[in-house]
Order: sequence, then structure tokens, then C-alpha cells
Amino acid sequence: MLEQDLRVYKCPQQFIRFKLGLKQANFNQQPIKFTLTLEQSTSDIERFLQKHNYHYQLQKQLGLLMVEPHRV
Repeated sequence: MLEQDLRVYKCPQQFIRFKLGLKQANFNQQPIKFTLTLEQSTSDIERFLQKHNYHYQLQKQLGLLMVEPHRV
């Protein structure tokens, strides 16, 4: 499982880093775990995942987001 810490970034750079991490996860066909800041909104990230039909699990209390890569 890949891991990426997004806590040091603020929007919009957080979203850009999220998309780069997701691209890497898809390329490697591995799930990825993102660590997020509890105070920042995740609505743009969730909208993106839903729009592109990703399987994900968001644990807001822990600041964790796990995303499965698209399978070919």
C-alpha cells in the first residue's frame, strides 16, 4: 500500500498532490492511504472520487482516506 501525507499542504496544492498520488497508485495498481488534516474540507476530493467511480473509505475522525486503484 502506498502512503501520502497531505497534512502539510493547503488547497489547492493539497488537491494537486492528491491527484498525483492517485495517479501513482493507478500506475502501480496498489491502494493508497492519504493522511489529511482534520480541519480541512475533503469535499472536493470526495466529489472527484465519486465522479470517477473510485472505491474509497474516508475516516474523518482519524484523518485517513484509503483509495483503491482502478482495475483494468
